[in-house]
Amino acid sequence: MNPPIRHPMNAMYPGIFYFHFRNLRKAYGRNETWLCFTVEGIMNGSTVSRKSGVFRNQVGSDPSCHAEMCFLSWFRHNMLSPNKDYEVTWYASWSPCPKCAGPVAEFLARHRNVRLTIFTARLYYFWNPDFQQGLRRLSQEGASVLIMDYEDFEYCWDNFVYNDGQTFKPWKILQDNSLSLHITLQEILQ
Repeated sequence: MNPPIRHPMNAMYPGIFYFHFRNLRKAYGRNETWLCFTVEGIMNGSTVSRKSGVFRNQVGSDPSCHAEMCFLSWFRHNMLSPNKDYEVTWYASWSPCPKCAGPVAEFLARHRNVRLTIFTARLYYFWNPDFQQGLRRLSQEGASVLIMDYEDFEYCWDNFVYNDGQTFKPWKILQDNSLSLHITLQEILQ
């Protein structure tokens, strides 16, 4: 299951960010995952390369077109080297589905030189046991799975959004929803 190699976008537009990253409890109409990433290549304890960008999944049920799989395909073909360690950070609008969590976990199991941190705005079908197991599997393979809070949304705004110098404007229930999702995620990962 190798998706065609796509290259990441540099950034997204403000309306896309506010629509897709808003951490609502009921996020109707948000059927795409947007994945902002940074990758640091490390040799002898020093950062030797840094890349960042944005992937978005292609709408449809084919998991090879999901943002996570597009990232892995791009990363394997453009950056991955056995001679470097990597710090990979994702900021995703949705947590990975089971069809993505499995291959990402397998990738991490095979590439111990890659450390992945996933910050997610929302938990995708968090009540479904298969989705819960996918998150646990990622954690078991060393991925840190976390819920985005104000600072993470602001970081994404500053680094992955064409914001024309405008400051991030949080929505009213951002912190409450982050706390609620954090508690839910901790219950899943226990």
